Amino acid sequence: MALEHKDYDGITYNAQDKPPLVFKLLFAGLVIWGISFMGHYLFGGWTSQGEYAQKKSAKEAMLKAQQLKDVAPQAAVPIPEAKKVELVAAGKKEFAERCAACHGASAKGGIGPDLTQVKYKFGKAPDAIAQSIAEGRPGGMPSFKNDLSKEKIEGLVQYLLSL
Repeated sequence: MALEHKDYDGITYNAQDKPPLVFKLLFAGLVIWGISFMGHYLFGGWTSQGEYAQKKSAKEAMLKAQQLKDVAPQAAVPIPEAKKVELVAAGKKEFAERCAACHGASAKGGIGPDLTQVKYKFGKAPDAIAQSIAEGRPGGMPSFKNDLSKEKIEGLVQYLLSL
């Protein structure tokens, strides 16, 4: 790289080589990319409000589908009275073994909430109670889906509804 000193009006300049071709190509590519990027967003019809509205409508549709799935009426099979009495007795026994430690022997509460109330935090419908027993709830209620059969869970549900 030869530096050539040039003197114009008493000011000395260093003449340097031109930048390498690679740098020129990178700069030209960056300029082309920048113009196309800006053109896409400025003239392509994209707006942040449009993107927000699209995401919001997708989220609302998902929530509506979830609510319809959750609220969809289940064909509740009525339990015969004789079977209900049998389920309540089995549920009372299961409650004494597994639930009384937290909810108290009379289900009036202890570490866990009072189960003799008219309303439960997660609903007092049979399906909601069964889900609470099977899946557990935040704040200390463990899941029993691996420990209890559906018949035992149904017995607990019928016992709790009889309180």
